[in-house]
Amino acid sequence: MGDLAPNARVGNELRGIREQAGLSGSAVARELGWSQSKVSRVETGRFGASIGEVATLLDYYGVAEEIRAEILSWVARDDGAQGAWVVRAGGPRRRQAEVGAVEARVKRLLQYQALWFPGLLQSPSYANAIAKSGRFPSPEGIAARRQARQDALRNRRRVVYQVVVEQDVLERSPGSRATMHEQLSAVLDVVDEGIVDLRIRPAQGDRAAYAAGSFVLYDFAKGTPVVLVEAQTADLYLSSETDVAAYRRLFRDLQRDALDKDASRLLIERTRRQLAS
Repeated sequence: MGDLAPNARVGNELRGIREQAGLSGSAVARELGWSQSKVSRVETGRFGASIGEVATLLDYYGVAEEIRAEILSWVARDDGAQGAWVVRAGGPRRRQAEVGAVEARVKRLLQYQALWFPGLLQSPSYANAIAKSGRFPSPEGIAARRQARQDALRNRRRVVYQVVVEQDVLERSPGSRATMHEQLSAVLDVVDEGIVDLRIRPAQGDRAAYAAGSFVLYDFAKGTPVVLVEAQTADLYLSSETDVAAYRRLFRDLQRDALDKDASRLLIERTRRQLAS
């Protein structure tokens, strides 16, 4: 898509996602309260859509977070807003769009989570319980979409996925003991499959790094890396070289604070056995 004008590149991508979701332009316009001509102008590149408008479409289509970050980074660059921008989190997400060629676009995900296991590692009951505790609409739909993203991750083995979570995450259950036992079993499965390099940051001991909150850094096969910092009602995206480099250093420091892969797995297994007793 490098030869396309900026607006046309974004529009082409949005049209392809809509068509893969099996939706007509008129249906999308009706659901979002837009005119059909507005949807058409966005998709043909005749209308320079704002970051918020593109985010609204991506939310409605249920696009995976890494693809959402990449497309929004295009809009930010085209608008001269590259560096930092905020969009509302969540949204209807009524459809789970199957976005093709993800493997060719996302090459590395570096993720730190302080409170919960990341969505890409959540079992259905764990994801459902978190959605309910956060009072998000349609918890079952959220759980199903996360399962679809996990299936996609399994199918794109060339993606490097590295995660650091705090030890408290192993002991903080959004549901019953059975829910947490199932979650830890699911995590051990993906660790043993080699899908994720998961490190546990122990609660005790010297620490070289401190993070203000959870984040994920996306490295794309082409284009600018993007950091996503999630909040309850909005997402902060960072794409300046300075910010990306700072979060990359922070992740490596957090990883150095954590147990190695084998010790992390043993800790997860021990916690799971305790839940079963």
